[in-house]
Amino acid sequence: MKIIRVTKEYFETEDEKIYFFEPLEKVISVEDMQKIMDVNEKIVKKLKDNEK
Repeated sequence: MKIIRVTKEYFETEDEKIYFFEPLEKVISVEDMQKIMDVNEKIVKKLKDNEK
């Protein structure tokens, strides 16, 4: 998932806005948000693989 914009309320990908459960205290950089999402995707993939 490619992150293109981050605000306190949501982050935006190429095709959708995903809102945070609670607004962030400060805006984080797109690069930092991308790192978070990359790690999360790896964890989810690993969990799905372990279920099979």
